Amino acid sequence: MNQILIYTIVTNNYDKVRPARIFPGFDYWLFTDNPDFKVDGWEIKIVPKSPNPIKQQRQIKINSCIYTKGYDISIYIDGNMEIIRDPADLLKNYYHGGLMTTIHPKRSTLLEEGMEVIRKKKDLEENVNSTLEFAKQKEFMDDLGLFETGVMVRDKSEDVEQLEKKWSELLKDFSHRDQLLLPIALHLTGVVIHSIPRKITFAYVKFNRGHRVSLKFRKNKQGWFSNLISRLKR
Repeated sequence: MNQILIYTIVTNNYDKVRPARIFPGFDYWLFTDNPDFKVDGWEIKIVPKSPNPIKQQRQIKINSCIYTKGYDISIYIDGNMEIIRDPADLLKNYYHGGLMTTIHPKRSTLLEEGMEVIRKKKDLEENVNSTLEFAKQKEFMDDLGLFETGVMVRDKSEDVEQLEKKWSELLKDFSHRDQLLLPIALHLTGVVIHSIPRKITFAYVKFNRGHRVSLKFRKNKQGWFSNLISRLKR
């Protein structure tokens, strides 16, 4: 057993995972609810079927301290990504403890992200609205930036454990879009994370486009954009 784990999660057959490129010093786990799911290089970890496989996937993604016990450091990657360069170099050159992830290349605020989630139908309007309204109630200033969470490096520090606990709690009550929830969790816990530019992250991972299934959510009524703006400006 190595001390660093690379892991990913696929529930409801959402992604087609590529065979793992094995680098020395790392173990590779793939969490799935499909007992027939086999991919070269990945050690399969079966999780029970859930009535909400989207949030189930996010809970495993968020809770590294629970699901990667026994490892000092974990590297999470989305199921549609593959590592193409020795991650030991990434850790050596850029990782300084805690949680490290990627700076969002296009957006920097929750408001922008919320509008994009609704526009692309990645969650229901009411879920996004309730998430943003909660942030406003908690006096979130929307000045912490925005992060891509497709790749995350974490240790088992107190800060990481505290952040994951709050992040997970938010996921239970609000949108399943974890990168929409992360800045709120940072605000509520006071935890500071480290982020790197996307060009660095993607020097080590490759993004494979496309999913097995669609997660498009219908909008329930017309005028969602104006409704969202009016709520946020209150």
